[in-house]
Amino acid sequence: MQKERIAYLDLVRIIAGILVIMVHISAQQLEDLTVNSMAFAITNAFNCLSFSGVALFVMISGALALRPERETDLKTLLLHRTLHFFVLYYIWKAIYQIVTILEKGESLTPDSIKNDVVLSLIQQRGYYHLWFLPMLAIIYMIVPLMKKGLAEKKLCQYFLTVFFVVALLVPTLLHYDFKFKYLLKDFFAYNDFYMFRGYLGYFVLGHYLHNWRADITAKKRTLLYAAGGLCFLLACVLETIDAHAAGQPSQHMNTPFAATTFFTATALFVAGQSVDEKIAASEKAGKIFGFLAGTILGVYLLHPLAILFWGSVGLTTSLCAPILSIPLLTVCTAALSVSATALILKVPVLRKLVK
Repeated sequence: MQKERIAYLDLVRIIAGILVIMVHISAQQLEDLTVNSMAFAITNAFNCLSFSGVALFVMISGALALRPERETDLKTLLLHRTLHFFVLYYIWKAIYQIVTILEKGESLTPDSIKNDVVLSLIQQRGYYHLWFLPMLAIIYMIVPLMKKGLAEKKLCQYFLTVFFVVALLVPTLLHYDFKFKYLLKDFFAYNDFYMFRGYLGYFVLGHYLHNWRADITAKKRTLLYAAGGLCFLLACVLETIDAHAAGQPSQHMNTPFAATTFFTATALFVAGQSVDEKIAASEKAGKIFGFLAGTILGVYLLHPLAILFWGSVGLTTSLCAPILSIPLLTVCTAALSVSATALILKVPVLRKLVK
């Protein structure tokens, strides 16, 4: 993926990286803020928006992996994608287990290495952000099984329709009261649509938007922008209302699997497509975006360490009002992560850890 430069996907990848950092920055104080305060409303708004970043990452992968014109070599797919992501996962899992031990102020001993590092590679999930790697690896495993079918537009539309209804719309609606709610809840409780759930839907969505982007007219693009903006505002309002009712953050809308996130992520992806020609036409912009996009996997892997570093020197979201502190800390974390990744990429023996 790193070697194939598609201008707008570089931009979307950068946006996704920034938003994923913002997920963890904005979550720092969310549980501690008074839910009826302006600080909570602003922090929650950043958090709602940032969950689109996770969906965008998966959409980018789908746009690249499911292209009909690209032949899928099973050996290359399994070794260069699936196995690579699993290896990265376990390496970084071990690194972050060591970080966790040190973060607690404990010493590295033979017993702690055995119990808290080696055994944890199997027994524990790993640091809070690493789940993405095995999830994507498993999706890549089924690419050869679904690629030919998804080369047909109508089949993509069918899959995405079912995905939106069963994985996004219905779960979102069930958070609220409406007539016949429990009949609908019972129906989905006794009928498992698991094959249409999960991040595979966003994987297919990225492929659909990329492969048939010529179908997205200026009018449709404007409607998508409006839907994305309105859904973001709706998510902020609903989440704030839910938090007031519960007396604590509810997390109903702060997820990639809220129906609102679907439209916000789609709008951001299509917005990136709209500036594709401008980026491609500028050699300077292409180089900058290409460089930054090439560091994003490293940024994803390293940004929790950057957040810990900034916290150790007093740079946290409590430094000032969240409308300033969250963007500031997000930018600082991104800058430090990009710089660290760029340095690692210059060391041949370490390059594969962030690429």
